[in-house]
Amino acid sequence: MLRRLTKVKFIKYISVFSTMGSCKLLPCLLTLLTLAALLAFAQVVEYDGVEVFFSTKGVVNIRHEGFTKTMGIFKTWGPNWQWIGACSWQDDWISLKADMGDVEASFEGAFQCDFAKVSWKEGAWLGLDSFLIELNLTADEDSNFAGLAWDFDLPVPLFAGKRVQLLLSDGTEVSVKLREEHIPGTWVIDGSSHPNGVGWVIPYDGDKGLVVAAFGDTWPNGMSVHAEDNRQWGGNTYSLRSWLFFDLHMPKGVMIRLLIYVHPYSSQDEMEIGLSRIREVVRMLQEGESSDAIKSFLISAMNLEEAAAARKARGPPLMLIVYAAIAVVAVAVIAFALLRRRRA
Repeated sequence: MLRRLTKVKFIKYISVFSTMGSCKLLPCLLTLLTLAALLAFAQVVEYDGVEVFFSTKGVVNIRHEGFTKTMGIFKTWGPNWQWIGACSWQDDWISLKADMGDVEASFEGAFQCDFAKVSWKEGAWLGLDSFLIELNLTADEDSNFAGLAWDFDLPVPLFAGKRVQLLLSDGTEVSVKLREEHIPGTWVIDGSSHPNGVGWVIPYDGDKGLVVAAFGDTWPNGMSVHAEDNRQWGGNTYSLRSWLFFDLHMPKGVMIRLLIYVHPYSSQDEMEIGLSRIREVVRMLQEGESSDAIKSFLISAMNLEEAAAARKARGPPLMLIVYAAIAVVAVAVIAFALLRRRRA
């Protein structure tokens, strides 16, 4: 359950610590504020053992059996494929607002570097059986990109040798094996590159997994997609990548939008529900329906009212309790250290 948490107790701690002149106050305050932020966003939505939570920048992390098995994140590259973290990696963007509720979340901020100056907004709708993310990017000044993409990143140690299913806009599926060994100089995994991708089926253990899809401004023909081995760049993940644009010039004021649908499943029947919704969205887009129309269709299918009632009845999930306990212990340790220093 996503729930906004009060920071009153943290403010109380900060005011107490501010009277302890014998400590270095700034590091203490920064530590406490970090703990406050972690606690506020250690909020989880659970789908039959699959846990979903967001960073303050809107990056989505999906855990199963104690491991982060999938991270959903937006990435950009500047001209000549420049990689500048402040623009290129979503979790390095500036966050100006992050608001969490039982069934909705919203984030907004900006990023700026040599090749771009952009404001961004992200919304998420957290339904009974699935969730939808909408990411909007608006150019504050003329901006240029070699590429913009949404990635689902999978850890190599957990997925090496496993297969994922690539979903294409013509209704076909392609089985892609995530290779065990890295092949130097070859980062695109064999059989994964297609010009008309819609999404992926990502199996976890047993019957659990995810059905995911990306819908953007390049429809009705889908997006260019591939699976990438990030060991080529010194990483330890595979990226299931949906390219929103290549060689994009964004004049000041231009906005682009991306919709990401994620459907956790714990049985073949539940997986089929996710696939059927994606097939319906593809049909709507190919018939000329707008992004707003498919957004409304998916949100209505997710039963937000039932989701809110179910989460309130269930109470806080285990992961939220664990994060809260960690924060409380950390605050107690800091308080004890400060008191000892003061007495010394």
